[in-house]
Amino acid sequence: MRIIIIGPTLLTRKCLEALIKDGRDEIIAVYTLEDSLCNEKSRFVLMDDLAKQNNILLYKITDINDKSAVNQIKESSPDVIFELGWSQIISKDILSIPKKGCIGVHASLLPKNRGAASLNWALIRGDKKTGVTLFYLAERPDDGDIIAQKEFDIDDRDDISTLHSKSDIASAELLLENIDDIRNDTVRRIKQDPKEVTYTARRKPEDGVIDWNTDSRQIYNWIRAQTHPFPGAFTFWKKKKLYVWQSQIENSVTQGKPGEIFKIENKKGIYVITKDGLLLIKRAQLEHGVEMWADDLAEKYGIKLGDILG
Repeated sequence: MRIIIIGPTLLTRKCLEALIKDGRDEIIAVYTLEDSLCNEKSRFVLMDDLAKQNNILLYKITDINDKSAVNQIKESSPDVIFELGWSQIISKDILSIPKKGCIGVHASLLPKNRGAASLNWALIRGDKKTGVTLFYLAERPDDGDIIAQKEFDIDDRDDISTLHSKSDIASAELLLENIDDIRNDTVRRIKQDPKEVTYTARRKPEDGVIDWNTDSRQIYNWIRAQTHPFPGAFTFWKKKKLYVWQSQIENSVTQGKPGEIFKIENKKGIYVITKDGLLLIKRAQLEHGVEMWADDLAEKYGIKLGDILG
């Protein structure tokens, strides 16, 4: 089976590695983003080494739907195209090329949570489970027939980085578990129920502001959903933007104003009052500064008890 892969992320690489190791199909080309766009795509990773080691053609592009790219794909005569971590909608011109279809992976259990940032939203909502869906691409995003799904747990230790790692592993496993059916045209396609469809909204860096008037659990979820490699949750200290990269829920009940610094403890961090208790800031960073342990940051910049964040 002749395969083309489209994608620039760690998900792309994980699935590419799995297909290379499986070794039963011919990966004729990988389409990824130009290196100059690496900062515009979360979880961007280079594919050059894998392509070179395995004699795979590697094309670095800005627009997969550009006429030259479409014609190039058509001339390659792929049996199937796997879209893995590509942000642009794949055009009808490309969808019509491979006889076995264009297949993608979405990081949710479709038809729930179609759209962008599905794993970030799963953490923000405090979901205990999520999963990945292998499905046929259609003209509308995330709308095609389902091939298979794999569910996995979200626990309190997870942040967006570890959750993406779980998703990448599950996606590669799911792809290999179904590659024979794709190759043999024996996939049992499952229509998505339109009554069950929900959507997640695209997130922007400015959406990350922390609301200290919510409870500690909500703020903790907010922070872990937006930590590295994403732009980060943030608050303000003396009108300076303060990023919070890691936190911990403290069950202590105390009085004070939400956002007020209650305690700074050596080797622990900064304790902040929330709607229902305390949240411990463990790792933080002032804008244009460097990430530090929160107690070290407080000492360096003069953050004190009673200061108000927000």
